Amino acid sequence: MALSQAAYKAEQAIGDGDNAVTIQNVTNPGLERGKYGQPGTHMKALAWMGKNKVEMIDCPKPKVLEDRDVILKITGSTVCGSDLHLLHGSVIELQKGDILGHEFCGIVDEVGSAITKWKKGDRVVASFQIACGDARAASFVWLSGQKLTENL
Repeated sequence: MALSQAAYKAEQAIGDGDNAVTIQNVTNPGLERGKYGQPGTHMKALAWMGKNKVEMIDCPKPKVLEDRDVILKITGSTVCGSDLHLLHGSVIELQKGDILGHEFCGIVDEVGSAITKWKKGDRVVASFQIACGDARAASFVWLSGQKLTENL
C-alpha cells in the first residue's frame, strides 16, 4: 500500500504528461461542474465516500467532452473483485464522491461526433475490460440481441 501511495503522490506532482489519449481523472463531474457536468441535469450514481463506505448520490450528469465519448443511462450494474480494492481503501487515488462502476449495461443517451455506429436508444453492455477502442481486439462490443459489432 505504501508503494501505491507514493505512486499517487508522484502522479499528483508530475501530472499525466502528454501521453494520455483521453481526458484523464474525470471520476466525479461534480468536482468541476462547469467543465465536466451538464448544468441543471442530475443523475443517481454509486459513489465512494471513504473506506468501506459507498452511497447513492445525486450528481451532475456528465457531458460529452471528446468526439469519441458515449454517455449511457445505466440500467444495471454489478461489482467485481477490483471493486473490493476500491471499497476497502487499497486504491489511494479515490476522492470522496468519486463515482464507481465499470461493469454495466445501459442505454445510449448521447454520443460524440466520431461515434457513427451507436445512436441514442441503443442498448449496450460493458464488461470489466476498459480499452482504448483503437486496437482490433478492443474494437468490439456486445449490443442487445447478442450481436458482436465494431464500436465506432
